[in-house]
Amino acid sequence: MWVRVAPGTQYFKNSRTQELKNSRTQELKNSRTQELKNSRTQELKNSRTQELKNSKYRGCRIWGMIEMDRDPAFGEVKEKLKRLNIEAILFDLDDTLIYTSEIFILFMEKYSRVVGEKIGVGAMEMMLALQAINDEEYKTMGVNPKRWEAVVEKLVVKFSHGKKEILENLDILKTIYAVEPRMRTGVRTMLEILKESGIKLGLVTHANVEWTEFKLNRLGLWDYFDQVIIVDENGHKKADDWERGMERMEVEPEKCLVVGDSLGGDVRPGDELGARTIYLPSPWSVYRHGEVPGKTVVISEIFELLAALDRLE
Repeated sequence: MWVRVAPGTQYFKNSRTQELKNSRTQELKNSRTQELKNSRTQELKNSRTQELKNSKYRGCRIWGMIEMDRDPAFGEVKEKLKRLNIEAILFDLDDTLIYTSEIFILFMEKYSRVVGEKIGVGAMEMMLALQAINDEEYKTMGVNPKRWEAVVEKLVVKFSHGKKEILENLDILKTIYAVEPRMRTGVRTMLEILKESGIKLGLVTHANVEWTEFKLNRLGLWDYFDQVIIVDENGHKKADDWERGMERMEVEPEKCLVVGDSLGGDVRPGDELGARTIYLPSPWSVYRHGEVPGKTVVISEIFELLAALDRLE
């Protein structure tokens, strides 16, 4: 029996068939691409793990992509920690393991430039005012991102003729929390070496919870730490917070090393508790106020940390 087919029906059928074939082909292609990416990621991970294991026996001195003769060999780290009787290391996060200040500066400068141009104020004058007010608000609001709302309100008081422009560009400052930060040079290799040595690793960070999770997720840092303590964003980091980290890891202060960029929030609290301390001076002046404890070891880059173990008492 013959069936009359309406004009265009066969074309539609062929078109739909081709569409489904193309869709399936693209789906398979995407699946294969993801499979290859996952395979490559695992391959690199296995390769890096093997590299670290091999370096232990070859005595190679590896720092990420850099080989430095002055740094300790992989196999020496465990012995150094044992000699120092250090069972755990607690790190600060921002500007210690990752670059955070550069993101703040980037968008503070952009805000100052954009707003300053619109209201007839020099970018430098606007930036200096923004920094001063931000430092002042930090004292009462901590690191809460809502601090910026208070900051721009005070900018309005100083530059009242530019109220509209000052307020409507607030989103530039809020962009700070949507940018993936860079890890400091040598951080991942350092953490891998420390983890392989059997030392307990913890993080005590003072920041917004969502922002902290964003940074750790994007940089793949969660798995390095046995404990992560996020200090209330509305307050300030104190000795109690570091002590909480030590208790969570079940280690006495004298068997712990504290590493951070803030004298008031990291180094002095750790020293007061009886822990050994390593200080990496912050780019922010507000975190450099006060005296450096006598036994604290000062470094200029985080990749110096393992070599700095020799200078601890």
